Amino acid sequence: MRTLQILSGIAVLLLALHFVHVLHHFYVETPHDNPIFWAGMVTAAVIEGLAFVGGFMLLRRSR
Repeated sequence: MRTLQILSGIAVLLLALHFVHVLHHFYVETPHDNPIFWAGMVTAAVIEGLAFVGGFMLLRRSR
């Protein structure tokens, strides 16, 4: 079970890093004058923060 938690934590952190990469490309390619764009970016940033916390909690709990 410990190995599964470690692998899950690593997978969540890698997925979160990929999500940051996707957000960066979306930010660069999309016009910034739409309020829906900013609402989406804030929502995505909150989800990203929660994903990082979840990944670190999985890794920390596996010790």
